[in-house]
This record gives sequence, structure tokens and C-alpha cells, in this order.
Amino acid sequence: MAKRERLTRQQRLHKVKLEEKLKNLPPYIEEYKDDMFSGNVSPSTLLGYFHDFEKFFNWLKAEGIAKVGHIKDISLDTLEKLKLQEANSYFSYLAIDQELQDESINRKKSSLKSLFKFLTERTEDDEGECYFYRNVMAKVKMKKNTETLDARAERISEKIFHGNEIQDFINFVAFDYPAAVQEQKQKLAYYKRDHERDLAIIALLLASGIRVSELANLSLSSVNMKKRKLSVLRKGSKEATVFFRKFALPYLEEYKRVRNTRYKAKEGNKYYFLTNYKGTAQPLSVRAIQQLIMKYTESYRDEKLSPHKMRHSFATEYAKKNSVYDLMRQLGHTSTETSSLYVNTTEAQAQQAIDNLDD
Repeated sequence: MAKRERLTRQQRLHKVKLEEKLKNLPPYIEEYKDDMFSGNVSPSTLLGYFHDFEKFFNWLKAEGIAKVGHIKDISLDTLEKLKLQEANSYFSYLAIDQELQDESINRKKSSLKSLFKFLTERTEDDEGECYFYRNVMAKVKMKKNTETLDARAERISEKIFHGNEIQDFINFVAFDYPAAVQEQKQKLAYYKRDHERDLAIIALLLASGIRVSELANLSLSSVNMKKRKLSVLRKGSKEATVFFRKFALPYLEEYKRVRNTRYKAKEGNKYYFLTNYKGTAQPLSVRAIQQLIMKYTESYRDEKLSPHKMRHSFATEYAKKNSVYDLMRQLGHTSTETSSLYVNTTEAQAQQAIDNLDD
């Protein structure tokens, strides 16, 4: 029986990057890593945290708050004695000097709150005490989202595909994209080589709502076209079964027909979506999938949309005919609050909802 993988290919790559990052970070960050892994946090999530820590430590050094030659030498004493005013100055620096949006700053606050919570609650010195107890990050306020549901629905609605536009976009890629790039020889050559694969990717994203990382990690054995079923590895290394819409089938079948010969796939090439690199078949990376989606959407709409917008397009259509609990299962969410973010009620739908009470 084949060994089940706990990590996706991307997560394994990120785990290697984590170890490289650790060489330049203080030793207590490695303890934090082990603690987070024991709680089933993914390497991909943790790598984002490490980027945030590195940025914060570099700021402490640049401001002279940490008087060290290298950030790996920043002591626990520096973090324990960090003043609230200094912490808030860092987040002001991100907002004003770095011009980051509130959402991005909130994520960095969450990363640092997680680190300080670990250091003040889940560590032990030789005497069985936490490394320190003064948690300045616990006093830092998160920025509240003041956007109304109507405003959010309007903003998101402009960035996704609705109803028939899903098939219209697929048809554009299948029939009209070559004419749009006929003067760009390289783009046209790539399209002729990869169009079956690219159409299968686009159709599957729009037909299932799976994450781009889940799609990149699909293997031949995890795609059941007869039952229109996918076996995916989700956040927290959780295995899940997801179904996809019928319209994706012909595109998947056409790609499967050319997969082995087009990309020189051998018996050991288990990944479903491949590229040909220097004459050998290689699994298609998350970044490559993101780039191809942006390439086609820019040509179709004159704006680049991410694979996440494909997920959101699926979720919005799905939510029209299914419960939020069904949507939770399909998207792999653990709370109704998260799934509810994908339910965008238009003004017309709101009017119909109130009229339904009088029918």
C-alpha cells in the first residue's frame, strides 16, 4: 500500500525554506517552529510568519531598540522590555512608510501576537518558568474592518465571474485567445503546446473551487472522472473528498489524452498537471498556475485575476443553490463565518429575498 503524504509538494518546499530562514533568526524561533508543528500548523503558514518575524527584527535593529550586529542575536530580554509605544511605532511604520493595507498589517500583528503568546505561555526555562511574562503584543489593537457588507459585495462582485461568464471565459481561452496573441509568437507557441492542460486547469478550478495549492498537488490516482471526485490534501494536512461540476469533464479528458506524450510523462510522474522542463516531465508549480490564470484573465478582461478569484467565482455560484454548510465542506472551511464571506448578495437578490416573503 502506497504511503500517504502528509504534506503537499509546495509545503515540502516551504519546509526547506523554513530551515534556511532559521539560520538567520534567534534560537527561540526554532522552539516556536517545533511548537507550531506540534499543533499541525503547515510549513506554508509558518513561512509567512517567519517573513513577518524577520521584518520586525530588522526594524528593531535599524531603530536601535535591539543593539545587535545581526538579528539572530536579538535577545528575549529585548522582547520582554519592548514598550507598547515602540510596538505601535512599528505598525505605524508599516502603514505610513511601507504603505501596507490594514489587512496586511493585521496579519503581521497576528504573527507577532502568536510568537509573544508562545514565549510568555508555552515555554520553560531550567526552573520550569516561561521565558518571560510581559506580553506587550497582547496590548496591540487589531484594526477593525469597517467595510459594509454591501460595499464588500460590490467590490468582490466586480472581480469574479458570474453565471454564464464562467463558460464564456473558458470559451475565450479555447477559441479566441490564439487570435488575441497571434502577433506574439512565443505566447502563441506556448498556447499551442499547453492549451489542453491550461483549459483543464481553468475548468477544474471553476468547477470545484479547490485551492491552487490543492490543484497543483493532485495526482493521477486522486482524480476520479467517472464519479467527478477529487481527493485533496487540505490545510493542516487533512484529507478530503471534493466533487466537481460536469462541464469540466471534457477538458480533463482531452488533457489526459495528451498528457503522457505531450509532456513525456513516465510511469513515475504521478502528478496530474505537468510541464516539460528541459525535456523531462515536471509537476506544475503553484506559481506557474497563478501566472497562467493571470495571463488568460488579463487577455479576456484586461485585468489580472488570481486563481483565488476562480475559487470565489465557484463559491458564489454554489452558494446560490446550496447551504452554507454544504459550501463549508466543498471549500474546506472550518467555520460558517469564513464560508459566509463568499456569499455576495446583490441588490437585485436582496430585493427578491424581501419579495419572497409576500409570495
